[in-house]
Amino acid sequence: MATAIGGGSDVEVGFAKLQGEDFEYFMQSYSIMLGRNSKKSTVDVDLSSLGGGMNISRNHARIFYDFTRRRFSLEVLGKNGCFVEGVLHLPGNPNVKLDSQDLLQIGDKEFYFLLPVRSILGGPLGPRHHVSGQTSVVPYHNYHSGSGRKGVRSRELYESDDDEGEDDEDDEEDIRGSGKKTRRDGHEVYASGEKKREGRAKVDREADDQQVLQLEEKDVVSSVATVLSDLCGPGEWMPMEKLHSMILKEYGNVWHHSRVRRYLTQEDWAIPEAKGKPWYGLLMLLRKYPEHFVINTRSKGRVTLEFVSLVSLLS
Repeated sequence: MATAIGGGSDVEVGFAKLQGEDFEYFMQSYSIMLGRNSKKSTVDVDLSSLGGGMNISRNHARIFYDFTRRRFSLEVLGKNGCFVEGVLHLPGNPNVKLDSQDLLQIGDKEFYFLLPVRSILGGPLGPRHHVSGQTSVVPYHNYHSGSGRKGVRSRELYESDDDEGEDDEDDEEDIRGSGKKTRRDGHEVYASGEKKREGRAKVDREADDQQVLQLEEKDVVSSVATVLSDLCGPGEWMPMEKLHSMILKEYGNVWHHSRVRRYLTQEDWAIPEAKGKPWYGLLMLLRKYPEHFVINTRSKGRVTLEFVSLVSLLS
């Protein structure tokens, strides 16, 4: 629930934050519902109890992380719509992209949508108009200011990249170097820098291959998270067998055959643990991203079953 400012809440971490004049709410799951509580249902943020007026629907709007587009979005559900930066959005309209420091108004209640200033690893998040330079959504407790002065760039967020250019020049100088001077058979010759260039080229190719693999992993992770967020609610688990079936149906004819082989078949996993589990590669990938997924295993006789769920900070 939203807490009044100064209410002594111990909750100081979230994927994003809603900041009003008299309340604050930290998003601790990938999707929250805003509206008003009723006898039949409750919402994450009860705006009617916060002075939102009479024009707020039970389920008025949903703020969620769009794994496909790698950003936060707003889905409008209430018939009276929502204002984002002074623009009215009504039900049935496309979902609205949310940027940090966007001013939202639902009913009579105004509040800011804020993203963390820095990730939990200490690196700066992307500038305004970008959720992050990475796929992962990392919770943290320090947020952009919601003072209304949008677009103000702080030194903390926008570090200079001038030093990187100097390093590039040094690298180019090394590549151009022709090697040290040597003397053999009375003649001065120059050791060729070809081996040096070949070695550097090999390192560059390996770095490129690693980057491609990381991008592929992030794409697969986003696809899995999208399927899970569509089919599972907070705290719900999906068997890996079912998840594999859904991913295969959705992406089996879309992904490159090497990606399908790596994550949706047993061809690349000639080990006993993978026997009978075409999702083994996918399981190993999800284990690399504990910030997004929780894996639970259960043993039934000699058979081990795996279940997966999206991370929620409330769990």
